[in-house]
Amino acid sequence: MSPTMQARRARVRQIRRTVTAVAVTVFIALFATIYIQMAAGKDPALGSSTTSAQVSATSPPSSTSSDDSSSGTMTTAQS
Repeated sequence: MSPTMQARRARVRQIRRTVTAVAVTVFIALFATIYIQMAAGKDPALGSSTTSAQVSATSPPSSTSSDDSSSGTMTTAQS
């Protein structure tokens, strides 16, 4: 094999190692950040405790059908 091909292969090998090392380092850094947040109890998926969901209380619609009340079935009006 010629010296230029050996140099090219060594360069390609070095680039692949560098890209792999950077990708693994970034993954570990992101994973560690999320792990530390979870361990501290700051789960971003649960949301902050300052926001609260407002539930409006509504009464269920009443059916005043005299024909269907004896049979025990409820019919709904279709629009």
